[in-house]
Amino acid sequence: MNIEIADRLVALRREHGYSQEELAARLGVSRQAVSKWERAESSPDTDNLIALARLYGVSLDEMLLQGARPGESEEAREEREIFEAAEAWEDAEERLEKKRKKKRKARKEKLLWLLTLVLMVGLPTVTHLMGLDAVYPVVITVIYLITGFLLDNWHPGWMLYLTIPLYYALLFGE
Repeated sequence: MNIEIADRLVALRREHGYSQEELAARLGVSRQAVSKWERAESSPDTDNLIALARLYGVSLDEMLLQGARPGESEEAREEREIFEAAEAWEDAEERLEKKRKKKRKARKEKLLWLLTLVLMVGLPTVTHLMGLDAVYPVVITVIYLITGFLLDNWHPGWMLYLTIPLYYALLFGE
């Protein structure tokens, strides 16, 4: 027995104005048995379920199925089910969008790492060919700031600074 069914049993009993003692007497069970059903500690047997359904004037489906609510009309039930389906659809769309964003973020991160590696290899060569050996740290800083602000490449971008000592070691360490 789950708590939702137990809650429906409590709601139906109260809706019909019975105390636990009165309901127990009508069904021929103890008050403690009714109390255990309503706390979801045990379940009524099949005969008692049928007797409860007849007493309350509801079907077993309405009494036991999760979607049913005591005293709810068919139209209200359909409206509620449509609303719940719409909420489930929106939740699914939201989860899908989060998943897509996560994939895009991972793809972007990979591309930024690749860009940083390309810059680490290409910048020293381009800077040397342009004759900007003396200002290589400035070139690195400008490229770091541009890629940082435009592409949000702050994290892997800092690795460009590792090329400064390597650049000068290769250039002057001949």
